[in-house]
Amino acid sequence: MNNILLTGGGGVLGTEFKKYISCDAPTHKEFDITKFKKKQDYKVVIHSAAYTDLIKAETDKQTCFKVNVHGTYNLVKAFQNSYFIYISTEYVKNPVNFYSYTKLWGEEIVTRYAKNYLIVRTLFKPRPFPYEFAFYDQYTTGDYVDVICPMIVKEILKNRTGYVDLGTERKTILDLAKQTVPDIKSISVSDIKSVKLPKDYR
Repeated sequence: MNNILLTGGGGVLGTEFKKYISCDAPTHKEFDITKFKKKQDYKVVIHSAAYTDLIKAETDKQTCFKVNVHGTYNLVKAFQNSYFIYISTEYVKNPVNFYSYTKLWGEEIVTRYAKNYLIVRTLFKPRPFPYEFAFYDQYTTGDYVDVICPMIVKEILKNRTGYVDLGTERKTILDLAKQTVPDIKSISVSDIKSVKLPKDYR
């Protein structure tokens, strides 16, 4: 694949993408989606850049909105004639916090302004699991980024359009974490007080 723009190229998913596709993947400093100027056209735009700090988003709503909603709008309007791939999240299926709503609003922008798009709802984690605790009562079909990324690339190569849910078998976040950190400590979703989290993404 040629003539591809990848946003969020320095992120967890963006870094993995670059193993599979040849693309322009500018850093945030080189390409700020909230205030960029279009320099060229791209046949394909993979939009994986996002504000993803769930907890901080509750107190820094302006920045979260600016990146996830305004930034997405900028890209879609600039590349309306491109095949536009929007990396969304499982959270939009059961939105309960500000981050999840901004991703849902991003989806709505893509469906309204992009002529040819694919919205990917998924969840991915770095390998190995990077946190000290994992939820024993939060369910997901997400997986590690090296599992999810090839699945996304496969859908892009099909030129698939519309919505797609990508993941593996249903499991708890703790089950997923134990695959790479067998002795990880468990925690309940209800133990988190700074942001509302879903127990299931359905």
